[in-house]
Amino acid sequence: MGRREQMTIGELTITKGIKTGVAGMIRKMVRAYAGVPAAIVANRFVTTVVMGNKAYTIANSGLPGDGLAHNVTCLQTITDALEDTNGILTVTGFDINGKIITEVIIPNGGATVEGLKAFAKVTSIVGSGWIVDTNPDTIVIGFGEVVGLPDRLSATTDVLLVGFSTAIVNAPTVVIGDELCENTVLVPTGDASKKLTVVYQS
Repeated sequence: MGRREQMTIGELTITKGIKTGVAGMIRKMVRAYAGVPAAIVANRFVTTVVMGNKAYTIANSGLPGDGLAHNVTCLQTITDALEDTNGILTVTGFDINGKIITEVIIPNGGATVEGLKAFAKVTSIVGSGWIVDTNPDTIVIGFGEVVGLPDRLSATTDVLLVGFSTAIVNAPTVVIGDELCENTVLVPTGDASKKLTVVYQS
């Protein structure tokens, strides 16, 4: 009888474990992604302007300025006792791979509202459904601390390590989704001098 036919139960168990466990892990490639996030800029894309049902003028070529993909944020300022009917902002742009993406964000008076998708470039922001009460509210639109990853992940646990500056981030905030732009990590505090490193498997 050949050696392969004389395997013990223990050997069979180990072999099965290798086939279903380690081999499954080997099929995923471990990658590293690094960048230097800028400090968030609340008015990077739209400086203070009266809200309206219109296409807003995009500043800074729609780029965050650090070469990374970030979420879009908006801050609405109420100008009198009553908040306007906010309507929505439809944001259009590109993800980190150059694919066109869109997101709808609903402003909220006095609050910074954070989008979820990571935009490498914003090309258009259109307001609709807005109704003024007496004096029109104002709005600024910029980017936040969410940074897009370059690959779509199957689980948040695919992110193995997040380092920022010289420290490891404990329990980093990782979000995954079906679209590439929905796979993100939260940067503690970018300031254009601290390096972000994300080690993940995909």
